[in-house]
Amino acid sequence: MNIKVRTKRSLLLFSICLVCLFIPQIILADNSSRTKDPIPVMPEIVVEADRITPTTGTFIIDREIIEKLPSRDGSVDELIGIAPGVQFGEDYLNSATGGEIEPPPVSISGSRFYDNNYTIDGVSNNSPLDPASDAISDANKLPGHPQIQFLSPDIIESITVYNSNIPAEFGGFTGGVVDTRTLNPTAEPWGKVSYRTTRDSWTKFHIDPLLKDDFYNSNNASNQPRFSKHHYGLTLNIPISDDTGMVTSYQQLRSQIPLQHLGNSQTQVRKQENFFLKLEHLTDSGRLAFTVLYAPTMSSYFMTDVKDSEYTLESENLSLALQMDKEFSLAELGLTFGYVSQNIDRQAALHRYNWNPETPSIDWSSGREGGLGDLDTSHDTASLKADVKFKHFQLGQTDHAVKLGAETAFSKQSYHRPATSYLYYSPSLEAVSCAADDPACIDGEQYLTRRTVYNKADSDVEVFDFSAYIQDAIIWKRFELFPGLRFSFDDFTDNLNLAPRLSASLDLFGNRNTILFAGRNRYYSGTLLTQALFKSIVTENQVRTTAGNEDSDWSSSTNFLYLVAETETPYTDESTLGIIQRLFGGELKLQYIKKSSKDEYARSRITNPDTGSTYFYILNNLGRSEHESFQISWQRTWENLFVEINSTWQDTTTTNTDYDTTMSEDDYLETIWYQGEELLVYEIPRLDFNRPVVANLICSFKLPYEITFTNVIKYRGPYWRLSRTSERRPSILYPEQSPDPYVYEKRKTKNTFTVDWHINWQLPKVAHYTPALTLDIFNVTNQRTNFSYQTGAYGYEYELGRQFWAGLEINF
Repeated sequence: MNIKVRTKRSLLLFSICLVCLFIPQIILADNSSRTKDPIPVMPEIVVEADRITPTTGTFIIDREIIEKLPSRDGSVDELIGIAPGVQFGEDYLNSATGGEIEPPPVSISGSRFYDNNYTIDGVSNNSPLDPASDAISDANKLPGHPQIQFLSPDIIESITVYNSNIPAEFGGFTGGVVDTRTLNPTAEPWGKVSYRTTRDSWTKFHIDPLLKDDFYNSNNASNQPRFSKHHYGLTLNIPISDDTGMVTSYQQLRSQIPLQHLGNSQTQVRKQENFFLKLEHLTDSGRLAFTVLYAPTMSSYFMTDVKDSEYTLESENLSLALQMDKEFSLAELGLTFGYVSQNIDRQAALHRYNWNPETPSIDWSSGREGGLGDLDTSHDTASLKADVKFKHFQLGQTDHAVKLGAETAFSKQSYHRPATSYLYYSPSLEAVSCAADDPACIDGEQYLTRRTVYNKADSDVEVFDFSAYIQDAIIWKRFELFPGLRFSFDDFTDNLNLAPRLSASLDLFGNRNTILFAGRNRYYSGTLLTQALFKSIVTENQVRTTAGNEDSDWSSSTNFLYLVAETETPYTDESTLGIIQRLFGGELKLQYIKKSSKDEYARSRITNPDTGSTYFYILNNLGRSEHESFQISWQRTWENLFVEINSTWQDTTTTNTDYDTTMSEDDYLETIWYQGEELLVYEIPRLDFNRPVVANLICSFKLPYEITFTNVIKYRGPYWRLSRTSERRPSILYPEQSPDPYVYEKRKTKNTFTVDWHINWQLPKVAHYTPALTLDIFNVTNQRTNFSYQTGAYGYEYELGRQFWAGLEINF
């Protein structure tokens, strides 16, 4: 039976590939023979833009492609998943959490997911507020994300992904750059109303039999058997005059997740909104644009089997951008003023209590009640950037295009716990008489003898950043050279960083058909202030032997503190080599990328010598990574067809997962045994974002009757994860280490072959309105893909099966 199922799926996948290969010829032939109706001729449009050098690893997703791609929840990260060198984490699309809507984190060319640089209309969209944190229910921390604004695809004009040989005008990253441009006003008025939806009944879940009971009877957000998602949108383009226009939009994505809670059903909610407005004024020699983007998010939760534990996480995100472009006789000047504000807030009950449920006053099974306490973090950044692009000039036999610029930014970040919060536990069943102000005591029944104190906290950090760059494009005969240099400084670390960039290309035969290129570059990351922001966190463990006054009879034992230390700025050295070949009317690109990252952030844990019991977490630069990848891509666009094929092979080793990994110098003296080799800590394969092979086939074409069909096939090769065994083997590299290092074995996660479809059917026009029906089908063949290995009594975790999204658009 399994053989038959596999055979049917293989035949279906093979058929899809054949369709993608042969439909273009059918369409082109059909169009050439269709002569009844004249083909409308559009007026000539001249578009001026900076030339992207052939050496730069870029992938551009324009508005036309965005509208054709299958879309789940819709996000920048989701869209760029088709680009070469981009990988999602292994737990993306977890079948157990289908109701979540937060954009997935991505790795670009082997980077950690928080080491990319995101921009929107030239203004930073990078969140400095603990971007690697997934602390949904941590008393001291709030969840973070690498991005501030979660943009709806409906307001995106284009996305440019840079994965290698990145020009000197970009900084603050060691991975890649994702440059997003929002919609621009147009001369003709238009509008669009849209609605899309999916739900659990339109979704196939793949759940391990060992986990099914927990999943279908879930009382926590880690298992979501029921959900519904709704995406609403309204966009209007309003010309104000011949040279002034406005585009505005409202988008909302909402998810509802019913769960069991203390014997009843309670619905958790996730919500993302986009309020967008852009005003643009054109002159004979320039452009002035003002953009406002307000993108709040809200999530409601409760803690499992904890009474009165409901809480909300809200994020208020505002971005303002004022852009001016002016052309002069010798150069073009671009000025961008940006202001970004982000506030992440938790609203929850102040204290938690772990009662013994066997007394009369506790009428629920767990005996736990209360919340995590209020908490908020925020940051505000004002920036000013100037770019000057000189017009081409000759110097001897060489042609030059020089560009230089500078950017300054001032930001303030804060961490605030408005009131001290307590976690009480360890109940004592004694018939005590409680003091009036003792909330951790039930008169005549019990009192709680221990507590963790989360002290009131307030801290802020101010940072001034400055950067400048210069770059040139030098052309001499068939040779092009692209030198650049970037300088950056911030007054928090007091580090002066010089990042040279150099790439070159050779037009092999002088006809632009074959281009060889190579590059050598250095990138410096942005400034991480997470540990400095947490310097005010003081957590105490206290104990008492008898019930009494709330403010007395408690003795402290342990504190947990974050300290600030001097650190270097993490950096990455990159080498690239490649070829671009015109082939079959398209462009074939092959490139090799090697990256070595040093001084990456981790943290140390040290004991306070004064107390012996207090310990501190201090940021350090002990992390390092190595990355190699080969990328191949081919793309071509016809009148009614777009085809993109790309594949990436990569291998990444690293010492630590992220900046919260605890490391010390001694860790470099520890080894493991893996596949018969003794590996140092920095030679161990990274556990996530490290599929050896990822390939994409995107095929989008127009069919008769105003139907557009897009097929996306993604292949992810088999993945080997490290698993520690109980066996130890003496070290050869460091014989003195004790105990002997563990032997690790590899556990194989199977390869994945998924097919996603997007179908848009434009219906006949009614008055001034053009309706369209949309259907997105994900994992068409309902592949059962596991991304974790089974250990003991725990089962596999799988990705979502087949899922349908249905939608309606009305254009006018």
